[in-house]
Amino acid sequence: MASKILVVEDESIVAQDIQETLEDLGYDVPEIADAGDLAISLAGEINPDLVLMDVRIIGEMDGITTAQKIVNLFDIPIIFMTAHADEETLSRAKLASPFGYIIKPFEERELRTTIEIALYKYQMEKKLKENAQWLATVLKSIGDGVISIDREGFVTFINPIAEKLTGWSMGEATGYHYTQIFEIIDETTRAPQENPLIPAMEQKEVFTLPEHTLLIRKDRSEIPIADSAAPTIDSKGNVTGGVLVFRDETERKLVEQKLRRQAFYDPLTNLPNRAWFTQRLLDAIAHIKRNPNYLFAVLFLDLDRFKTINDSQGHTVGDRLLVAVAERLSHSVRSIDTVVRLGGDEFAILLEGIQDLDHACEISRRIQQTLQQPIRVDGAEIFTSASIGIVLSSLGYEDVEGFLRDADIAMYSAKAQGKGRYEVFDAQMRDRVIRLVKMESELRHAIEQQMLSVQYQPIISLTTQETMGFEALVRWHHPERGWISPAEFIPIAEETGLVIPIDWWVLQEACRQMKEWQDRKLTSSFVSVNLSCRQFLQPNLVEQIEQTLKSVGLEARSLKLEITESAIIENPESAAITLSKLKKMGIGLSLDDFGTGYSSLSYLHRFPVDTIKIDRSFIDRIDKEDDGLEIVRTIVSLTQNLGLDAIAEGVETSEQLNLLQQLKSNYGQGYFFAKPLTPIDAEKWLSLSVLN
Repeated sequence: MASKILVVEDESIVAQDIQETLEDLGYDVPEIADAGDLAISLAGEINPDLVLMDVRIIGEMDGITTAQKIVNLFDIPIIFMTAHADEETLSRAKLASPFGYIIKPFEERELRTTIEIALYKYQMEKKLKENAQWLATVLKSIGDGVISIDREGFVTFINPIAEKLTGWSMGEATGYHYTQIFEIIDETTRAPQENPLIPAMEQKEVFTLPEHTLLIRKDRSEIPIADSAAPTIDSKGNVTGGVLVFRDETERKLVEQKLRRQAFYDPLTNLPNRAWFTQRLLDAIAHIKRNPNYLFAVLFLDLDRFKTINDSQGHTVGDRLLVAVAERLSHSVRSIDTVVRLGGDEFAILLEGIQDLDHACEISRRIQQTLQQPIRVDGAEIFTSASIGIVLSSLGYEDVEGFLRDADIAMYSAKAQGKGRYEVFDAQMRDRVIRLVKMESELRHAIEQQMLSVQYQPIISLTTQETMGFEALVRWHHPERGWISPAEFIPIAEETGLVIPIDWWVLQEACRQMKEWQDRKLTSSFVSVNLSCRQFLQPNLVEQIEQTLKSVGLEARSLKLEITESAIIENPESAAITLSKLKKMGIGLSLDDFGTGYSSLSYLHRFPVDTIKIDRSFIDRIDKEDDGLEIVRTIVSLTQNLGLDAIAEGVETSEQLNLLQQLKSNYGQGYFFAKPLTPIDAEKWLSLSVLN
């Protein structure tokens, strides 16, 4: 007949899941209770073989008090199942003399093992009270160690397992006081433990050892054990001795530790994982219900450009980067905070007991600062940053999913606004993210339907004012919204990988257009095309470019490629090889956005670039701030010393032009000369021999 089990659990979904699991294991679960009074009533009605009791249940009585009453009234064994293992809960739980204590979440095998052991121990203890002589015969063959003593405490019996565990043989142990062969200490404090036989015989009750108990064997080696002690009582109710039943917990503890690490820790970074984070977040949410003034925050982090690094330098480098980032995150928070790896390059941080939003923002800034420092992997420097989404508990979340969803939305918003920053979630943010997702879908449609176009911005000689070339720029005319700014759709393209097909199309179209102009005898030295970081790291980049030039019949010297510093520093060694191959083909190379990267000067001499493009942010300040002028002066001087050309981006005023000419900058482009032009307008521009 199947063992009958009463489940006491206040969460209906969890209770139903446990009921189904138990029934699948072959147990009979006739009833489920969610409160103490109901549990006691059902225990009397159905007389179960065992009760699975949650510590925290609804009603005036918690699970521990309820368990004590069930044990006292009906002598039914109890197994506690709970997510809590703090000292206070454990101490109180011991008062109910449970036959097991399972930490949620648990595995089916662990549940079955605990139940079977509990049922077994319960039956054994009953039989010990009924017939000590019969028990002695049986215990010689069981898997637990057994020691029996007389009323004075001298050993009368020790079974083979006990001989093995203690190191004492039956002949050696018989006649010795049990304290000499069963010396126990606390694993943590190393203090001697009181043997449970003492209170068992004094109070005529069964007692168990506390957790973390070590047995000192005859050779003074130590093993972790768990045991119970019961008095032997004659027919008149007199104590005649006692029995110790104990087992070696070494293997169980090792398995438990391994399973716990597998269940709650990330094997790569050794950080807690999503399951652990979920439990901590549930506890924090429960804390708010008890203390409405309690405030905590969730930070959702996603590494910027991690996929690019992983793809270009390999998964081994990517894994080492994740380990280094995990260490830096752990050192950026307080000891009471929880840093977890959710998966991939996503991390989360639970900031507990904070004062206000500023505290969460300060920690986010600290994280970004520490991640800005280069990370050395195999002797190479890798640069990364993180986009961070912040959600406060004051928004009133009831579940973990809501927290993580909105933290993810805030992170996505931070990434969409330029990466390497943090954003705090608000109600309007969800609508913005929905719009971004819609834009991604529309951008995919625009690429498929060839709704993108290329415009050309002239690059002017600041000495002769001649048009030296054009920069090819992608543009998107939306059928409903009109022209969409590249600043709005290019970050989405980069994040989703759509930038790769866009880049290849722009390159093909720009080369085709340049060849057409040359065939029509329109003058222009080159067309300049931007390579995104993702495109630059494509393994077949050089071959694809060579094929593109061949397919349209354009000479390599008529093409100039613009590469940002962030693209080449992902893997400097590989970048140097790629750039050298492009250079040998005769293609011109420009370093775009110079001065805004991580370490421009330290990398500049390593790459065969022809041109440096001075970022528009510096040009905008050249006629407004002294330091702006000095920065541009330094960059122009540097290019002259290295024999490179300088192109100033974003020239918009005659004052800026005059200053650049005084500094002897070679070239410029910007609205002062011309906005990006359609192919037709660019042809008209080329037909002019002088600047209007």
